This record gives sequence, structure tokens and C-alpha cells, in this order.
Amino acid sequence: MKEGVREGIGPDYSIFNGSHPAFDKHQGKIFFAKEVLGHSYPEECCFELFPNQDAIRRSKPLFLLRDPIETWSSWKKCKAAGKQGWEGICDLNLFKRAYQHTYDTFINVRHISDQVTCLTREHLLKNPRQLFQSICRLWDIPFTENMIDWKHSFDVDSFTCGNDDHRETLKKKQYDHRETFSRIQHKDVRKSMSFYAVEKNQDRWQHTLVTPEEREEIEITLKPLHEKFAIWSEEYYPLDVL
Repeated sequence: MKEGVREGIGPDYSIFNGSHPAFDKHQGKIFFAKEVLGHSYPEECCFELFPNQDAIRRSKPLFLLRDPIETWSSWKKCKAAGKQGWEGICDLNLFKRAYQHTYDTFINVRHISDQVTCLTREHLLKNPRQLFQSICRLWDIPFTENMIDWKHSFDVDSFTCGNDDHRETLKKKQYDHRETFSRIQHKDVRKSMSFYAVEKNQDRWQHTLVTPEEREEIEITLKPLHEKFAIWSEEYYPLDVL
């Protein structure tokens, strides 16, 4: 599930206090809460991810960072592809704020619990199977092969991200699945049958969307943060040497 501040609305912490309706609907299940900072308003880029220290200790957070230039290109791709909610200006300053806040939050919470870890996308791609197994051990859940090699291709209509928000008082509008997960954005995922096929897809045309000026700015301000995450990733999740 994915929760968080959107359109100026405060963060939803119901996943931490047990009041989220999914708990009653799927009793006994293991839940994964994905949070993404950004992208249209300052409030979306720097809100507090956890309501308190107890939530940090109980949730075993894993902070995932991708190369900042690659990430910024994805932001611009979402706008270029017409993804719902990405209308208007794609603001580099908001992106920098969101990326920096992700890094700062990790620095602030990593000492609260020894089960707070971080990982870069690039380190994960070196050996997805081994890394997934390590993460599963940390989270005390079983590893299954279909985490990286699935049996069925994705069906855009099966995504639930577009359902009405369960918080009726917020009166948030309903999103259309087909528009949110457009063919342009997710054709590499929908046509693949494995984690490897998705990540090795060469159709990454959004790279051309990053200007030289943006690249230089990101290299100076955000690249050092990603490099530190890369070092810590190897410490938290070392790979076996063959």
C-alpha cells in the first residue's frame, strides 16, 4: 500500500497505529507500505515519514535511493508521458528537496533502530536474488522465487492505487487506473515476466529529457548523497564473493 501527503493533505499514519482498513480486511497478512516523497507541492517533499520513534522500531524501514540523475529523468518522463497528477511544471528544486529529505530522514532515524537499513537501486541490481533473500531475512519473512520471476504479466486493471481513498472525509477524487499506469510509462513492466527483464530493458528514452544544466546541478548537490548510500548499501547488504 502507498500512503502519504498529497495535494497539501497531511500524512496518513494509519498503517502505523493499526487503524488502516486493510488490517481488518486482510487479517493475518504481512503488509508493505511504500512511501514516495514529491512531487507537486513542497509539503509532499518534506513531510515526516514516521509519527514517532516507536513506529520506526516496529516497521523495519528500508530506504531506497536511485541515482539522482536517473530519478530526475523519471520525474520528467512522468510529466512527458502525461501521468495523472503530474500536470504543470516539473520543478527541479522540489525534486532536490525530496531527495535531500529522504537522505536526511535516514540519517536521523538510522540510530533509533538497528533494523533501519538503506539500499541503492544499483546495488540491488548486482544480484537481485541474493539481495531479496537478505531483505527477507531482516524482515523475518519467507523468500519466494516469484518475487523476482513472476508467473503472470501485469494487468493494468489489477492495480488498486486508483481506488477511492478510504478516508471519506478527505473527499479525494478517484484516479483512473489506465491513465495512472499508462502504456508509455509501464510497457517494459507489463510485457516482462521477471524482475531482471524489467530492469534490463533498454527503452529508457527519458534520459534525453535531462538538460546539461540540470545534470551539472544534480551532480554537485545530490550525487554525493547517493554515493554515501552506495557505501552503506554494501555494509548493510554485502554480496557474496564467488
